[in-house]
Amino acid sequence: MYSRILLLFFTLFSLLFAAEEKRPVNALIHEESPYLQQHAHNPVHWMPWGDAAFEKAKREHKLIFLSIGYSTCHWCHVMERESFENPEVAKLLNRFFVAIKVDREERPQIDRYYQRVYRLINRRAGGWPLTILLTPDRRPFFAATYLPREERYRQPGLLDLLRTAAETWRKRPEKIEKIAAGIDRAVQRTGRTDTTRPAPVTSGLSTHFVRTLRDSFDAAYGGWGLQPKFPRAMTLTTLLKIYELTGDRTALKMATRTLEAMARGGIYDQVEGGFYRYSTDREWTIPHFEKMLYTNAELLEAYALAAQISGEPLFRKVVRETVAVMRRHYRDPDGLFYGASDADSLDPERDRTEEGFYYTYRYDRLLPRLGKAGIAHPARALKEFGITENGNFIRFRSNPRLDTRGWGDPRVRRLLRALRERRPYPFIDKKLQTSWNALWIHALFGASSVDRRYRDLALETLERLDRQLDINGTLYHQKLPGRPPRVPALLEDYSFLIAATLDAYDATQDRRWLNRAESLIARAKRHFEKQGIWYDSAGTFRNPLTLEGGSYRSPLAVLADDYLRLAVYTENLDYREAAQSILRSGAGILDTYPAAAPMAVSVWLAQRFGYVILKLPAEKFRTLRRKISSQLRYPFLLYRETNDDLLQACRVDRCFLYDRNASAFLHHLRQSLKKADSAEMKSPARF
Repeated sequence: MYSRILLLFFTLFSLLFAAEEKRPVNALIHEESPYLQQHAHNPVHWMPWGDAAFEKAKREHKLIFLSIGYSTCHWCHVMERESFENPEVAKLLNRFFVAIKVDREERPQIDRYYQRVYRLINRRAGGWPLTILLTPDRRPFFAATYLPREERYRQPGLLDLLRTAAETWRKRPEKIEKIAAGIDRAVQRTGRTDTTRPAPVTSGLSTHFVRTLRDSFDAAYGGWGLQPKFPRAMTLTTLLKIYELTGDRTALKMATRTLEAMARGGIYDQVEGGFYRYSTDREWTIPHFEKMLYTNAELLEAYALAAQISGEPLFRKVVRETVAVMRRHYRDPDGLFYGASDADSLDPERDRTEEGFYYTYRYDRLLPRLGKAGIAHPARALKEFGITENGNFIRFRSNPRLDTRGWGDPRVRRLLRALRERRPYPFIDKKLQTSWNALWIHALFGASSVDRRYRDLALETLERLDRQLDINGTLYHQKLPGRPPRVPALLEDYSFLIAATLDAYDATQDRRWLNRAESLIARAKRHFEKQGIWYDSAGTFRNPLTLEGGSYRSPLAVLADDYLRLAVYTENLDYREAAQSILRSGAGILDTYPAAAPMAVSVWLAQRFGYVILKLPAEKFRTLRRKISSQLRYPFLLYRETNDDLLQACRVDRCFLYDRNASAFLHHLRQSLKKADSAEMKSPARF
């Protein structure tokens, strides 16, 4: 009997091993990126970005098929299932192309360049998966995003594209070469202007920014545009700062209307907290169900500031729930935060992944549960969460949203959460990225106005980031848990980390954080600045950076803000000149379309009106700081402890207020800032 069981075990093991052995394996198997690992068993002979792939294309005179995506991208998964696991597609790619996969989160500088190529060719913004065809010498001649395998809804199919490109390259290569040469010239031409021209910026920038946004504002549902609709968190934060600075009620109304609509809508996870990446509809009902660390970081900052300005309990609730869900699902045991979770999750009953399954519910399955839980009027209780019989999503499922002025019955929310706990959580990409963690730390410092404990979480996370990603004087872009980092840092890693480090100095008054920020900014200049131009990467493949934002705030605009804050903290005017140089060289976007560069607008206003540092006696520092911050609405305040008994208010190049009486000091400070703002608004402003 024992021998039969043993024989059966070894037979099953052999069959499983043989099945595993038959799975295709390509060159991505040696990569550490979770996204590249997802494609390591495709029948396509994928290669990672690098010399080996490019040399193969030249040696074999083959076109290059470049595919850029990331591990939690829904449409990347769809294209993989439809095409990259398909034998016919794989046969075409393997025979006529060198196929290259790039993780846009691991190598954002490559994605940034080819997104620009896509915009140039298609006259609209791109996305993921990004599909680029190149000549053997790496000149692009075609760009698309998701492509179905066969033609569908007037959208070209990948199979036809591959056949046509391969046939044209075989019979009329000069045709493709001509297209590629034209695109290459256009890219070079726009590359010289995309850094944006220097331009004068008048004192009416905030008015211009608000007016531009007002003209495209969705008054009915908040936000901008129709569908898809993105949160535009940095835009919201800048509008709130403009209100603090100028009292512009239009700026405040646009920001708070949008923040409330999102907080009650389906783009916000009404059950556990936290935001999805964007809404597929105008009303914020059905999101794309990814949760990104950077999305939640930037929105946490906006909601914390809005809560501080308005006192709105809903905004405070969003702040607390967002921090809670990120700690619960996305915090690594070593103290950093993971990058993202997938839009798709497993439906155990159907044994397949489905977009949004973990987050959505069926009315017919919930209704009897509410009755058993003793909840009166269960249909009405579900309607308060937007859960209806027909559903608002696929297969009669509903994505919860608040369809009431209240917050919904907490017993229903607990039941919904309990049901989720029985479901497999969506895949989490556990990359630990310097830039995104630094954004999160910066947001936590801002959220400490809602809960002081977030300050401690921010400091702890910053300490962990320093230990794990800055090793022997080398800062890294990312790492996987339990593994040493391999990818060198980009400018965004430096600029966002410097911002978080300056936040730490402001919060603790510990001089080591200020020293750290100065060290990091010196290294950033050494690695990324050449003849007055700042590049996103220190490698051979790099792009000049602009003040325009993308998926998140512009790293170059953040760097300018880092310089401004350092100038005030250290009283070093060279830092101010560095900030102004960045703003001068890229001010064209502020002159023509400031809505595309909200972080840069905020920084320009900071240098225009000036960061003000309040020097307060050490023995009264915390008490005075709390009092001042609760009563004074000025968005560019910094603090420093002193051993003097004087209270002082200073700008980078002068102190303008002294007093020993706290109440008199606060009164005169409020008047001084108000007068300064009024005078600045009337005077011409040019760099």
